[in-house]
Amino acid sequence: MNETDKLIEEQLKTLPPNLQQAISIVPWKALVQEIGQASALDTEQIVSLEQETMLVVYAFEDPNDYVSNIIKEVGVPEDIAYAIAEPVADKIFEPILKKSEELEKPTEIKTGPITLTSVSTTPPTNLPMVEKSEVVHDARPLTPERSDGGQVPHVEQSKPEIKPEQTKVPLPDYRYPGGQDPYREPLA
Repeated sequence: MNETDKLIEEQLKTLPPNLQQAISIVPWKALVQEIGQASALDTEQIVSLEQETMLVVYAFEDPNDYVSNIIKEVGVPEDIAYAIAEPVADKIFEPILKKSEELEKPTEIKTGPITLTSVSTTPPTNLPMVEKSEVVHDARPLTPERSDGGQVPHVEQSKPEIKPEQTKVPLPDYRYPGGQDPYREPLA
């Protein structure tokens, strides 16, 4: 196996499995041969066309660059390159894409009757335990009650006003000489 085949194989492994299957299902090499012969290309040009198509199919190259790559590598004029690219897109790229999308969708598995599995009766340890006779949420009233059953009237507490001249100043640390820990590294 030469270096090029190793690169192609490695690139194929990086593609999604559904795309790998679609590439293997669609006979794109034979279709490239047919399109090349229909376009009156010689053997060398068909090999170049197959290589450029392979680069797009295996996601080495951007499909948007396909026509310019055909012009450059196959050696055909722009109008013939577009005439080649159109059937390649219709017969190779689109079928591979459609097949890939079909394979990506989950398929119905036709098996025997469905068997249900039992769920563990052991509750998870991170959840609170609730007995059958208990209520999950036993909320207390928001207002406090008096001992005789009546409601305590709501009394608003006033917040102390902070005057602008009262600013908070950090107190010096008297535990160390100069207020600095001698074992601490300097910040700057």
